[in-house]
Amino acid sequence: MDKIRIILVDDHKIFRDGFRMLLQSFSFVEVIAEASNGNEFLDLIEDHQADIIFMDINMPQLDGVEASQKALEKYPDLKIIALTTFLDDDYLEQMLMAGVEGYMLKSAEIEEFEKAIIKVYEGGNYFSDEIVSLLSDKLNMLRKKRKKKDDLPEFTDREKEVLELICKGYGNKQIAEATFLSIKTIEKHKSSLFQKTGTYNTVNLVIYAFKHQIIKF
Repeated sequence: MDKIRIILVDDHKIFRDGFRMLLQSFSFVEVIAEASNGNEFLDLIEDHQADIIFMDINMPQLDGVEASQKALEKYPDLKIIALTTFLDDDYLEQMLMAGVEGYMLKSAEIEEFEKAIIKVYEGGNYFSDEIVSLLSDKLNMLRKKRKKKDDLPEFTDREKEVLELICKGYGNKQIAEATFLSIKTIEKHKSSLFQKTGTYNTVNLVIYAFKHQIIKF
């Protein structure tokens, strides 16, 4: 397949250098640009067509949260994987609501980065196990505030099936293969799910499913 074009955004040059070497060990990856803060990233994104952005969160001038929000407003199809050195509830929520496709710890193993790149590139989502655990705990605390079950929209069995696969990080192609449906039909089901839940991308749809316990995790 064509090489997956990646941009690295991190204010620590030592980390960028090491991470670039790690990524370039994958034969299917090409690092096309780097930025040390959100402003630099927003300047260079216009001249570089990237498939995936690895975005640090804590950066000077313009942090990863605001940079992601601004980039996705202008380029909604951009795929961003957030990077962090430690778990933080506030940053996690902000990055997810901004619309990132993945959230990983910088300390993740090389195999995990390889898996994340492929999964996000194919249209899925990827979260480190620690992130999923934190997200699950955080959303479980909101159970008392969630809507009553009677107030939730009604989903068809097929929509629930598609939603479950989305929550597992499957992209449209993988869902189509698993359900023996066409990609066009899967897109229609996703559109219906977005409309019923009032969400606008797969990450927010997954959060909705977590929060309202529509799918058992």
